[in-house]
Amino acid sequence: MSIDHFASRVWRILSMLAFGVSLLFIYRGLPDPTAVHFGETGRGDGFLPKEEVFYLVAGISTLLNVLALLLIKTIEKIPSEKWSQIVAVFAEKGNETIKSTFVNWLHFFPAIINTYLILVMRALLMLNDERTNQTDYSYLPALGIVFLLLWLIYLPIRLFTSPKFEEEL
Repeated sequence: MSIDHFASRVWRILSMLAFGVSLLFIYRGLPDPTAVHFGETGRGDGFLPKEEVFYLVAGISTLLNVLALLLIKTIEKIPSEKWSQIVAVFAEKGNETIKSTFVNWLHFFPAIINTYLILVMRALLMLNDERTNQTDYSYLPALGIVFLLLWLIYLPIRLFTSPKFEEEL
């Protein structure tokens, strides 16, 4: 078992558990109705019942995790012999290496999404808490882009750094 395999699975599972637990605590702390849109003054001007916010976020997270796992299961069904044709640039790395790296890479995606949603929901809670003075969470979209860029560049970097496949005689 490679470190990629272990890290991708553990982070995905822990992020799902952490998201579920944090969503329950955040739901408990949200006011009813919950401000989900904020005007130029920083005050809420668009509201939803907190139950709708809970079910919407839980549904989006569940849908993304299920779709990612369906994609992973579909990718795993591709025969190993085809991987050097699909990703011809990395053919010398070996079919099994390419396939396992690609599957591990896909397992990181829902983990990143879950982690990002935890941060977004925490910011929503803080924005709806009148005791909190911090109202600037403008870094969150940039952080999401950074997460996605790191995820995107991970695959080629990991494949470039993989050793070449050598057949045993």
